Amino acid sequence: MKVYFFLGKGGVGKTTISAAFGTGLSKNGHKVIVVSIDPAHNLGDAFDTTLSNRELKINENLYAVEVDIEKMTREYLDDLSKKMQHTYRYLTAMNLDRYFNILKLSPGIEEYATLEAIRKYIGSKNFDTVIFDTPPTGITLRVLAMPRLSVLWSERLISMRKAILSRRKMVENVKGKVEAEVEGEKIVLTSDEKEDEIMQELIKYREEMLELNKLFSSTSCEVHIVTMAEELALLETERILKSLSIFSITAKVIYLNKFMKIENPPEEIAGKIHEQEQVVTEMREKFKHLFIKEVPLLRASPRGIRDLLSVYESYIVR
Repeated sequence: MKVYFFLGKGGVGKTTISAAFGTGLSKNGHKVIVVSIDPAHNLGDAFDTTLSNRELKINENLYAVEVDIEKMTREYLDDLSKKMQHTYRYLTAMNLDRYFNILKLSPGIEEYATLEAIRKYIGSKNFDTVIFDTPPTGITLRVLAMPRLSVLWSERLISMRKAILSRRKMVENVKGKVEAEVEGEKIVLTSDEKEDEIMQELIKYREEMLELNKLFSSTSCEVHIVTMAEELALLETERILKSLSIFSITAKVIYLNKFMKIENPPEEIAGKIHEQEQVVTEMREKFKHLFIKEVPLLRASPRGIRDLLSVYESYIVR
């Protein structure tokens, strides 16, 4: 499977470029799904159809979906709550339910839900290519960083759990097995790491995050940056590439969208055209390892398969 993330700030045209890219690959025989994980969806507008949280077949090899991030967050929290209530059922006397309800207000919870959405489609066996139309830059970078950070976090928790089980073993050696009673049922609290549900859940989660981090930093995953030929966009692109390099994630292409090509421009926009030329020259010098493609400012926004395929064949595949 190949995985593509189209990344950039709001309004630069990520959705159009990612939809055109997916349309072109599907025509070439790839089984493609374009997944919008941006809460402000407009992928359906690009395909000129109505999309929802359910996959929709656009043509023979092309599917699209607009992930309901709020629904995904609720499902993520419900699943997390059930796991915790089961694993920590011997602590029900502490009224943990009220703490589970607070989880929905935790900072970063939407980013974790977004990561779960990414995992869902990466794990699908129905497609050989997954294209993600992402939220604005800052949110997406946090999501892409989460697997590596989660590995560090889970390893620390595993270390703490080892210490707890070691102390429990010491108590066992003196008093025998530790027991707790829940609704009349006696539960034996094990000190064996292989039998401890919490330890096994932590190990499983760490392995899942290691696999995801491995995928993100592999050649099977590419980040394509969509931006515009402006000085501020150049600075933002430098920051994006620096952030991605920290997590060993590869950027492959920069699309300079809404590029104006005008011979003898009127005085009112001559300065803008000059700025574009300077930015392109500087980008090609600084980012020699990346493909830089100019996508011109079109008369009208592309909508539908025919328009998107034209964008792909004219500006993306060349």
